[in-house]
Amino acid sequence: MKKILLTLTLAFIFIGANAQCTPDSQYTIAGIYPDSATGLPNAMVGQAYNEVITIISPVDTSTVILGQTISVTIQTIELTSVTGLPPSFSYDCATTNCIFSGGSTSCAVLTSAGPTSAEIGSHQVIMNTTTTVDAGLFGIQTQNDVVDYYYINVTNATSVINRFNEFTFELKDIFPNPVNSNAKIQFISGNSADVVFLVFNNLGKKIEERNITASRGVNDIEISAKDYANGMYLYSINNGVQIVSKRMIVAN
Repeated sequence: MKKILLTLTLAFIFIGANAQCTPDSQYTIAGIYPDSATGLPNAMVGQAYNEVITIISPVDTSTVILGQTISVTIQTIELTSVTGLPPSFSYDCATTNCIFSGGSTSCAVLTSAGPTSAEIGSHQVIMNTTTTVDAGLFGIQTQNDVVDYYYINVTNATSVINRFNEFTFELKDIFPNPVNSNAKIQFISGNSADVVFLVFNNLGKKIEERNITASRGVNDIEISAKDYANGMYLYSINNGVQIVSKRMIVAN
């Protein structure tokens, strides 16, 4: 009898280890929700945080293998790690080991019993995934991807840090930094706008300029630093009203 009770206890512990979440039924198209434009809600100091992320895995997709574009069947998508969470936060999945079958709808959840004042600020959350597909004649293939458009903004009752409204124009840190080849810069715009992106070297010489049509929400800028000399650079965005700048290091 003791052995049976021990087995049942372990079973309940195992079941309880999976997240208690329900996918949001408003989403029906394959993807991860909330999307990049919506983002994660703010977290308040001292208040519990619980945000469900709905994950709809596609049944199939297309990819390029040995120069050929082929259709593949998705077997699983695994959430291998989540980094960048504030110290009081954790994540869990409704599925065992955060592995989602192709064609399934499931969820993960980000929780905190209550952020501390030391966590006030913007925290970029990086989710790493591995997708396993059946590529027919090419066999079983895997692909690693990064979901890097989520930010958790921790505020307190009187803070206005990173609140999103029509006047928001916020530049995020480049990732990765230092940059050794390719990198991504994200910025948040409260409105659709024409934005100028500039890069200057440490002597103040302009080495790159781009005109970008920004959408409301999170916008991505992909850069290649392969032709940049090693050193410190200043990058900025300008919407005609505000100019926001940050530094990056290139170490090829």
